[in-house]
Amino acid sequence: MLQRRTVSRRAVLAGGAGAVAVGAVAVAVGVPLSRRTLPLELAAMRALVGSRFRTDADGTTHVLTLAAVTGPAGAAPTADAFALTFRAASTQDLPGAIRTLSHDDGDLVLFVGPVGPDGTDLEAVVDRTV
Repeated sequence: MLQRRTVSRRAVLAGGAGAVAVGAVAVAVGVPLSRRTLPLELAAMRALVGSRFRTDADGTTHVLTLAAVTGPAGAAPTADAFALTFRAASTQDLPGAIRTLSHDDGDLVLFVGPVGPDGTDLEAVVDRTV
């Protein structure tokens, strides 16, 4: 014979209050519960020009600065097609890869690769026209 188990309203409320308390303690001690994702949109990216991002590669944290938002291949940027140029101290340890770029306001996950002759620029191209 199967026994039927019931959960009281009091037990549900106590469990919910406990979960809220755990979340509040985590925030109070600086543990992020989740990271916000930045919108990969032209206007949002233009507003972040000059901002610093961090990424990890082989256990080393690299600081990147969003240097420019341009159109791909010299064209004018549009909401559907634009390029992000990031500047680093060196791209020698940053080969092209899908990376999480962390900013104080949230994260970007995108493919960035080294470009240019001086070895300090990385580029990500967003093209939603294809």
